Amino acid sequence: MFDLLQKPNLNKRNSIVVLILAVAIFGVVVTADYLTSDELSFGTFYLLIVLAVSWFCGIWWGSLFAFLSAFAEIKVGLLSGHSFSKLVYFYISVGNILFAYLLTAVLASIARMQYERAKFSARIDHLTGIANGMGFYERASVEMARHRRDLHPFAVAYIDCDNFKAVNDNLGHSEGDRLLRTIGETLKSSLRETDIVARLGGDEFALILPNTGEQSALQIMDKLCQKLDLVVKENKWAVTFSIGIGIFPMVPEDLDQVIMFSDSLMYRAKTEGKNKVVHHIYDREIE
Repeated sequence: MFDLLQKPNLNKRNSIVVLILAVAIFGVVVTADYLTSDELSFGTFYLLIVLAVSWFCGIWWGSLFAFLSAFAEIKVGLLSGHSFSKLVYFYISVGNILFAYLLTAVLASIARMQYERAKFSARIDHLTGIANGMGFYERASVEMARHRRDLHPFAVAYIDCDNFKAVNDNLGHSEGDRLLRTIGETLKSSLRETDIVARLGGDEFALILPNTGEQSALQIMDKLCQKLDLVVKENKWAVTFSIGIGIFPMVPEDLDQVIMFSDSLMYRAKTEGKNKVVHHIYDREIE
């Protein structure tokens, strides 16, 4: 069900702000509706409130405002004197309005759910199920901001699968895809939940290790290399891994410096014979 009943991806503080604004605007609309002629319809304004609340706060809040809006129109209509020949026609009209408001709440919630799914999907590599380049860069930016605030070190590792092309050429692309999926699964299952695993494209992967200094990063990567070596041997894949690890005791000025620093270490590992780990501590003064 029920994905529709889940709250949209909005933090609690923002939801409260939206609700406060919605209540304030709702009060203004009800007051204006009461003070003006019944020849003027404020249905569009009620509808916009329902739409906004449903989008930002979810279907339950949207439905509540749908009922409040319908109730307000009933009350205002009775107080100002409705223009219908029979009272039952007035209630039928308001019932139709309530249905339209509730339908708006449901459709807005569905649209928001699809939007969140599409946004999430755009950041996932569909072959491996881990983050793609876009997801990696966004998460890296968030981690940089967090570490800039907390002053904790972090590490970024770039991993390149050596001789991957030979697997595709000799065993076929389906086997190459299976290799990439296996690497992604191994990386994800071997690391902490707080670590970020991404496939940047082709046979290149990247890791972000929050709150991780030099020794911890090397220990983590040593265990990870053992697992990667084991899984490729079990599957008889003639590949190895060149890994560059950037250790960041301080946060660089921008994300490009993090990427270039860690990427250069990985290429150094490849040029020095492949199948090795090269790490270095980032020094802003040297850079």
